[in-house]
Amino acid sequence: MKNILSICFLLLGFQIYAQKTIQILDQDTKEPIAFAHYLYQNQKGSSSATGEINIVYNEGDNLQISHVNYGKIIIKSTQLKDALESGKLYLTQAYISLMPTTVIARKTGKAESDVMKVNSSDKLSHDAGDFLSQTALIGGIRKSGSYGFDPVLRGFKYNQINIIMDDGLGATAACPNRMDPPISQIPLNMVDKVEIMKGPHSLRYGNSFGGSIHFKSSQKSFSDKTQAFGRATTNYESNGKIFRTEALAGVKGKFYNFGIFGAYSEGSDYEDGNGDKVTSSFNRRNIGLSGVLKLSSNQSLKISANSNYAEDVDFPALNMDLREDDTKLISLGHKITFNNSALASISTATNASFVDHVMDNLTKNLNPRKVNAITEAETKNYAFRSEAAFQFKESSLFAGVDYKSEEADGTRSREMLMGPMAGNTIYDNIWQDSKISNIGVFGEYHFSSGNTYFIASTRIDNNSAESKSKANEFILANSGDPSDDLNLSLSIGATHDISDKVRMGIWFGRAARSGSLTERFINYLPVDVDPYERIGNTDLNPEINYQIDYNFTWQSKSFNLDINVFASMLRDYISAEIRNDLSPKMSSAPGVKQYDNIDKAVMRGFEISFNQTINSQFYHRINLAYTYGKNKDENQALPEIPPLDIRYAFGAHFCKNKFHPEINFRHALKQSRIAKSYGETETPDFSIVDLNASYFISDSFHLTGGVRNIFDEAYYEHLSRSVKGSDEAIYAPGRSLYITLGLNL
Repeated sequence: MKNILSICFLLLGFQIYAQKTIQILDQDTKEPIAFAHYLYQNQKGSSSATGEINIVYNEGDNLQISHVNYGKIIIKSTQLKDALESGKLYLTQAYISLMPTTVIARKTGKAESDVMKVNSSDKLSHDAGDFLSQTALIGGIRKSGSYGFDPVLRGFKYNQINIIMDDGLGATAACPNRMDPPISQIPLNMVDKVEIMKGPHSLRYGNSFGGSIHFKSSQKSFSDKTQAFGRATTNYESNGKIFRTEALAGVKGKFYNFGIFGAYSEGSDYEDGNGDKVTSSFNRRNIGLSGVLKLSSNQSLKISANSNYAEDVDFPALNMDLREDDTKLISLGHKITFNNSALASISTATNASFVDHVMDNLTKNLNPRKVNAITEAETKNYAFRSEAAFQFKESSLFAGVDYKSEEADGTRSREMLMGPMAGNTIYDNIWQDSKISNIGVFGEYHFSSGNTYFIASTRIDNNSAESKSKANEFILANSGDPSDDLNLSLSIGATHDISDKVRMGIWFGRAARSGSLTERFINYLPVDVDPYERIGNTDLNPEINYQIDYNFTWQSKSFNLDINVFASMLRDYISAEIRNDLSPKMSSAPGVKQYDNIDKAVMRGFEISFNQTINSQFYHRINLAYTYGKNKDENQALPEIPPLDIRYAFGAHFCKNKFHPEINFRHALKQSRIAKSYGETETPDFSIVDLNASYFISDSFHLTGGVRNIFDEAYYEHLSRSVKGSDEAIYAPGRSLYITLGLNL
C-alpha cells in the first residue's frame, strides 16, 4: 500500500510539473506576449493576455510558437525544459530579422551566430564609424587616419542614412567637412547592439532613404535589494601608441537603475605597411549618465546625458585640423504599458544635442603659408517622438508622430599673410544661420497569414528650411528661398517560411529625402571628394529612391546562410555640377560646384553571409558585399562606392569555452568604377590577415590580444581621401599588436 501511494505521489508530481504554466515574455521589455500561437504534439492554442500557455510536457519534443511580431520559432526540448523550471520563456522580436537587416549584438560567447559581436574591446572604440567597418556591408569615408569615419551603406552616405541612438537621439555635424559626423558622437561604450536596416523600409524612427543605423543601449535590469554594478576595460595598441580605457559604475534597486560611464582615448602618428608615418594624432574623452526610474508597475522614466570632447585631431586630407569639438547629448523618455487592452503601450521621448566645433590650419605644415584660417561653428538638434503600440489578436500596429530641427551657424576667418591683401582678415559666413525643421507622421502594420508575415509602413514628412543670415554672394547664386517639401515614404514586404529552416522575403519601398543643411546652405567650402568649393542650392528637389530587396535565409542547427539582393531606381538624385560663372574664395580650389539634381541614377548589389559551426569547438564565417552605382545622366559611376569586399573568419573554443582564438582574412577587389569628374582614382586590390584571441580568466576578468595586419600590408581603402596637396591616399596602419584587459562586476 505504501509503495502504491508513493507511485501515485510521483505520478501526481510529474503531472503537476508537466502541466506547469509558462509565461511568454519579450526579451528586451520583459512584457507579456499575448496571442502567440503554439503547437506542441497535438496541443495547440494561443497565449493569454498575460502571455501564459499551459502544456503537458514530453521529453524530447519541440515547441512551435508563431507570432506576427516574432515570426515562427522552434523551442528545442532542452530550452523548453529550462522554461518549465523557471516558468518564463523569452522571445526576441523577429520583425527586425524579417526585414533586410544586419544586427550587431552583444557578444554571447556562442560559436554559432548570424550577428557580429560587440565585445568589451569594441566598447573601447572612440569612433563608432570605425567599429562598423568590421563588416563588409559598411564602408567608411576616411579623412583622418584614426578619427571621424563616415559610414557608407550600399553606396548611400551622409544624410541618405538615418543614424540614431535609442528613441531618436542624434547629433548634426558642425564641421562642413564632417570631421565630426553624427556617428562619431555615439558613446559606443553604452551600446549593446546595432541594427543596420538596409533600404527605405524602416520608417518608424525617421526618414530612412537608403538605410538606417540604429544604436541601442542595454536594457536596464532591477533588483529586489540595492546592488552595485560596474565595468572597466583598458587597451593598448602598439602602432600609433594608442591608449584607450572606459568604465561604468552604477547602482540598481527595485524601482531604479542608474549608472555613470566614461571613456578616454588618445593616439599619435602610426606607420603604414611601407614604414611611412601617417599623421593621425587624436585625443577623445566622454562622460555621461544613464538611468531608468520605475514610476509604477506599468510606467517608467528614462534619462541619459552624455558629453563628448575631442581636441587636436589631425586630418591630413583636409585644409584644417580639428582643434576642439565639444558635444552634449540629452535624452528623456517615458513609457506606459496597458494590460487587457488593444493599446499595448505609449512611448514618448525628447532629445537634444549641441555641438561646438573649432578647426584651423595653424599646425599645418604649409610652405609657403599664405593664410591663417580658423573656423568656429555650432549646431543644435532638437527632436521629439511619441509612438503608440497596438496589439490585436492577429496583427499589431505602431503609429506616432515625430519632430526634428537642425540648426547650424558659423564663421571662417582668413588672416591673409601674402599678396595684396596681406595683413587683412576676411570673415566668411559658412552656414548662414540655417535651419531645417521636419515634422512627420508614421505608421507600421504587422500581420500574418499562415507562414507568411507582412509588414507595411509609411510616413509623411513636412520639411521646411530657412536661413536667417544669407551672405550676398550666396544670394547671387540662388534666386529664391527654399520651399517646403511634403515627402511621402512607404514600404511593404512579405516574408514566407518555406520550411522551419528556409525563409525568403521580398520588399518594395519608396522614400523621398529633402536636401540637407550642406546641400542647401553651405557657402563656398570644399566639402567633398574633389577640391572644388561647394555652394548650396535652395531650389533642390527632394531625391526619391524606388527600391526592391530580396532576402533568402537558410538556417539549421549548424549553419546559417543569408543572401540579400537589392536594386534602386533614383530620381532627382542630389549631386553637384560646376558653375563656371562663380569664382572660388580660396586659390587652392580649381572652381565652384553647386548642388543640383540628377534626373536618373541607379544602384544595385548584394550581400552574402554564411556562418557554420563545424563541431563543438570550431566555427567559421564569411561575408561579402558589392554595390554597383551609375549616374545615368552623365553615363559614369556614382562617386565613393567601395569595391567588392570579402571577409572570412575561422575560430575555435577551447578550455571549456574560456579560450577563443580567431583568425580573420579580408580581401578587397580593385575598384575601377570611378567618377572621374569627382576626382576619384582607381584603387588597387589588397589582402590582410588579423589574429586575435580572448581568454576568460573568470566570470569577472578577461584578457584579449592580437595582431592586426600580420603581414604588414601597405594598402588604403577606396573611400580614403588623399592627403591634401598630393595624390597620395591615406594608407591604413601596418602591423600592430594590441592587448585588452576587462573587468565586469
